[in-house]
Amino acid sequence: MTVVIDLHQLQEQLRSHLQSRQLWQTGDLLTLLAHGEAHAIFRLGVDRLVRVAVNTPNQRFGGDLGQLTAFEWTILHYLKGARLSHELLGAQLEPRDDFPYTYLITNYIAGEPLNYSRPQLRHCAETLARLHRLPLQPGYAQVQQLSPPLKQVNYPLTLFFQESQAYAQPYLEFSEADSDIVEMLKAVLAKAEARLAAESLLSEYPHQCLVHSDHTYENWVVGPERAYLVDWEWAEIGSPAGDLGHFLSPVTLCRREGYRMPATDRQFFLAAYYAALGDAALAETVRLHFAAFGAYPALRSLCWTAGYWVTANRWYAEHDGSSAIERQQRWQDSQQWFPQLWAEVMTLLEEPLP
Repeated sequence: MTVVIDLHQLQEQLRSHLQSRQLWQTGDLLTLLAHGEAHAIFRLGVDRLVRVAVNTPNQRFGGDLGQLTAFEWTILHYLKGARLSHELLGAQLEPRDDFPYTYLITNYIAGEPLNYSRPQLRHCAETLARLHRLPLQPGYAQVQQLSPPLKQVNYPLTLFFQESQAYAQPYLEFSEADSDIVEMLKAVLAKAEARLAAESLLSEYPHQCLVHSDHTYENWVVGPERAYLVDWEWAEIGSPAGDLGHFLSPVTLCRREGYRMPATDRQFFLAAYYAALGDAALAETVRLHFAAFGAYPALRSLCWTAGYWVTANRWYAEHDGSSAIERQQRWQDSQQWFPQLWAEVMTLLEEPLP
């Protein structure tokens, strides 16, 4: 259940706590930057962020804020020095009497959210290539041994298909469901089920790595020279094609003001990514993974969207501010965009297999 947070009170509690822990420097300002369903993010001074866990909509953490923060701490600790995300500067992994929340302190990354221009697409492609080849680099091979452990996805087509069915079910059972959308959901699930045999390609050509799994444009910070990924709560160990598929999913893309990516830009991004891998054998492996698996992140997001119309909690109605208003508008827009998104996901599922 989502808890309504008094952001002003939270900010004052955090300010007092940081001062008492000598994490406050004279003259520092503490400014709220963003408030989502899971975190309230504050800028501390000019060069730091404090990411406070206030809710856990991600079911993998069972409502435990400490687990959420420890998980992201583990990811950032693994990525130390890779220049792919924030650098850890401090943390509180257990609630304390003077501040009953967990948090991470990181550096502040200057940049802007992803706008899908070609220069930004190149930066994102290069960042994902660095992330996906990371287990082949000295010091980063131990991703399977991280603690707390990350979810390892060995059969992603099967898993994503099953999750898609589960996400769609509330809408399929909804007494006021639009019959056209019901038929769309049934059709897209049937087409995805017919492609499940392609999963064998991923075991025939294995490569697993840390994957981010949530490429909404707000989770990218893009500067003049490179792009960074933030917000790792959905990270897991799996096929790099999952990241590519989510990044290019029409459902993900439309979250930025209904954006539709031209086919030429999609090919530009993939070409930049494969070139940035710098390894012909790895590039061929990922191409095979993407051909088999790349449509399934879009399928899952599409089905989640329909189910969310029914199961959405009232976070949007219970919070104000620009972040809440923008998210509520996106949720409403998705109902208008759904038929076109469905058609695009169907097209992805019709692309030929190797």
